[in-house]
Amino acid sequence: MISHRPARLAALVSACLAMLVLAACGGGEARKRDANGNLVPTARELDPAGTLYAETVAEAESGNCDADTINVLTCFSYRGHGYEGAQTALGQCLLRTGRTQDGLTWLRRAAEAGGADAQKRLAQVYANGKFVAADNVEAATWNKLYLRNPALLSLGVQPDRSVAETLNGRLTAQENAAADTRVNAFTPKYWQPTDALNAETAATCRVRARRMRPNVDPYLPKSPDGVGAGGY
Repeated sequence: MISHRPARLAALVSACLAMLVLAACGGGEARKRDANGNLVPTARELDPAGTLYAETVAEAESGNCDADTINVLTCFSYRGHGYEGAQTALGQCLLRTGRTQDGLTWLRRAAEAGGADAQKRLAQVYANGKFVAADNVEAATWNKLYLRNPALLSLGVQPDRSVAETLNGRLTAQENAAADTRVNAFTPKYWQPTDALNAETAATCRVRARRMRPNVDPYLPKSPDGVGAGGY
């Protein structure tokens, strides 16, 4: 009697490999088909740049601040206004990796544009004195702007009051008055790049974007002369 087990085993292995390849191609997402049997594009395929943006910011917020993460955040940050989330995440990563001044620069750019999270992070930095010397006026200024940020108010988000609690009893009347003066004079400033990304950083963005969806060019910022960053 001839055994069919080897043939069945081979068929099972082939089926498993096919499923693994399909999962890998879909970035781990379940693939669906429409009424005509065609594969429905995944969110990753439909919006590779948006997916890359969200995933990279999430990586930074989870503490993953490796070179690739920093480079991709830099690419998005160089788009200027509208990408304050990337600028904030980049600033935090640079602080964590010891590039204090660069980190503060990016946080301040996002905060000056009205980014609520950046304003909160700057307030925390100056209140806690972890990366720079504690500065009550700076901390109070950014915290007041954060607590009054229209974006939070319009969404009904309850702001984090930890900095206010830290400054309670520590902020003098003179310091509070100085912070109020700065807050009243505040007007948003939208940073725009005046230089192009270096080739190495731009190359990282291209590689990461193509991993999201092959043969699709990443959305790189333009240099001042209108040429794609990094000569791309």
